[in-house]
Amino acid sequence: MIKKLKTNDVVAVIAGNGSLPIRVIDQLKVLQKKYIVLSIEGFGPSGYETFPLGYIGEMLQYIHKHNAKKVVFCGGVKRPSIFKLKLDRVGKKWLRNLGMKVFLGDDSLLKGVRCLLEKEGLNVLGAQDILGTLLTPQGLLTKHHPSQQDLQDIARGIFVLNTLSKADVGQSVIIQEGVVLGIEAIEGTKKLIERCKDLKLQDHTGGVIVKAAKVNQDEQIDLPTIGPETIDQIVNSKLNGIALLSGKTQIIDFEETINKANAYRVFIVGL
Repeated sequence: MIKKLKTNDVVAVIAGNGSLPIRVIDQLKVLQKKYIVLSIEGFGPSGYETFPLGYIGEMLQYIHKHNAKKVVFCGGVKRPSIFKLKLDRVGKKWLRNLGMKVFLGDDSLLKGVRCLLEKEGLNVLGAQDILGTLLTPQGLLTKHHPSQQDLQDIARGIFVLNTLSKADVGQSVIIQEGVVLGIEAIEGTKKLIERCKDLKLQDHTGGVIVKAAKVNQDEQIDLPTIGPETIDQIVNSKLNGIALLSGKTQIIDFEETINKANAYRVFIVGL
């Protein structure tokens, strides 16, 4: 974490939605590190310099103006239609350089973006490089244990995600009694859990969610993430718990998340 940040480094925080950008900003304050925030219009937190998603030139100009050499992406941004995205001159240039990557999965696109940022002399950090405690540890993290059926469903979920991973599809899957209730696509984990609620078998109880980074996922820009609100969603849909790939997923507000899971008898396991 600290080793990647030198005393005079300025960190550019490119912020989307959710609580993660605020956590990163707060930690940079604690570490007494210099930083700037570029809030993505329609997604990022208020009170900071705001930029439309496709205005790459303006964002780079702002970053270079403040002598920032480190960039950290945090928070969610809904991927827009490439045909409706408004671009400035540099944005159009980047689009040409990205080529077919914009029509492939998120992994290909994000790796292309990272490569272009590095050509600008910027070093891309992960949120975990700032916060340090985000990555999921291995083992059972809660007081409540998965049942034998849960373990079988977790194994099934791992198989499904591994199968889909090479196609750059799916970070999460919900399994109940061996049946795939849903696979996460562009909608995100929250909506996946919500739409699977009415697909549950029998009395609508049971089932697990399995979450893992894809094979070639860029760990610095995009890692699967859960937090306290994920536990609320799991409880609302009457799932038994969640299995996460250790070291390849993130837990925001770790202590609060674990405490909430314990209170609702939801298991969390790091695979």
